[in-house]
Amino acid sequence: MLKLLIAGGLVVILGFTFGPPKYVAFVDHQKRIETLYGEHDAYLAWHINRWVPLRSFAELVWYAPSVDSEQALTELEIKQAAVPFSLPGSWFSNYIWWLLPPLLWGGQRLFSFAFFAWRQVRSHQRNFYLAERRNTIIAYETFLKQTQDVPYKPYRLRRKAKQAREQLYDLYIESLVRASMNDDERVLNGVVAKMLAFNRDRNQRFLPLQLHMEAGFKAQMRGVLTRFSKFEGYFEERMSQSAKQWLLEVHGSGVPSMSELYEDWDGRARNCAKAILTARKWQPLTALRESFRDYAKDTILRVLGKAASARNRDDLARFAEAYLTYSVYRYLPVDAKLRDYEQDYKRLIGKRIAQVLSAYFPQEITTNGVKPDLFLNPSFRHDSHMAKLSIELVFENKVMPDGMPVVSNAFYISMPGEEPQRLEGLEHKLSASKEKEHKS
Repeated sequence: MLKLLIAGGLVVILGFTFGPPKYVAFVDHQKRIETLYGEHDAYLAWHINRWVPLRSFAELVWYAPSVDSEQALTELEIKQAAVPFSLPGSWFSNYIWWLLPPLLWGGQRLFSFAFFAWRQVRSHQRNFYLAERRNTIIAYETFLKQTQDVPYKPYRLRRKAKQAREQLYDLYIESLVRASMNDDERVLNGVVAKMLAFNRDRNQRFLPLQLHMEAGFKAQMRGVLTRFSKFEGYFEERMSQSAKQWLLEVHGSGVPSMSELYEDWDGRARNCAKAILTARKWQPLTALRESFRDYAKDTILRVLGKAASARNRDDLARFAEAYLTYSVYRYLPVDAKLRDYEQDYKRLIGKRIAQVLSAYFPQEITTNGVKPDLFLNPSFRHDSHMAKLSIELVFENKVMPDGMPVVSNAFYISMPGEEPQRLEGLEHKLSASKEKEHKS
């Protein structure tokens, strides 16, 4: 509102100062007229409408300039008057009332556009300076994103930012190749270098891996990693293995088989599992194993007598202990805990891998005062993936008192046209990162 008042006042002042005159007199036509101030010389003149200086809005009068007074013409004088309608000065001054508003509005808009353009240019220069000062891929990509859809696109600065981004990618890739210390690191660094080249060519900063978690888990069976869908099947397989080893040792000796020996202990194993879950400690299992070991030794001694050496009795007792241990494990909620672990793992593993690989480039990780901006961000877009990363859970033959199985991770990367390759370097880095988190 204030701007309109100021503009209106400016138009009025300039219009009265430089606009058309109020009277246009003809000195060749004059007479004396009676005014409020007596008789005075008057001239035939056009009384101009200064707002609309046109013939249809003007009137012929007798004008006395000495007293600034006018008198209307008689009908006879109007018929006899033969003076043309004309305005002194340029067309601009004559129509200034109409020209000033659009000129002022246009000038204000032009100034606004010019000032906005100047601010944009200064802002682009400042942002590019900040990107150069940080000298990171994230900084240059942020600048390119900021100037992608602006009215005054800084083509020269954008070209320089793209060149600097390309140079940093090349520098990072070369540094990865030089930093390889062993075979595991060489394989992992080569994969990360391919990721960078893939991201560079597609103008993205994603973790270009399609993460796939294999169903179930793997465990060592007779020195070979074997896949199991559930721990129930794995524990039964281990129990069967212990029973077979027991049978091989006692075959034909009259010693009861493992199933016969264990027949009256299954209820105790179930109660032991409940006690473990309640106490969150292994003391109930330790006590039950000692009792079952003594029971197995006494049975062997009773049947074989002195024919069985102490060493043989100890070996057989270990088979019996293993059988009982896996029997107790069956009654723990190991499979349920594994499902919970898999759900959390699927939700977090992408971010953890991104954090570990982004740590290769600490200068690229920024906090922005809120949360870290990773150099490689997890992506669920299929068009942003260059390879498939399969994740397998490996059971470490250990169960926690709450039923949680202790598992490690094995990572296999499959690139188009190449055989799957295990990334043991990534496994080590994730383990080290997890230990560091626990310590902190």
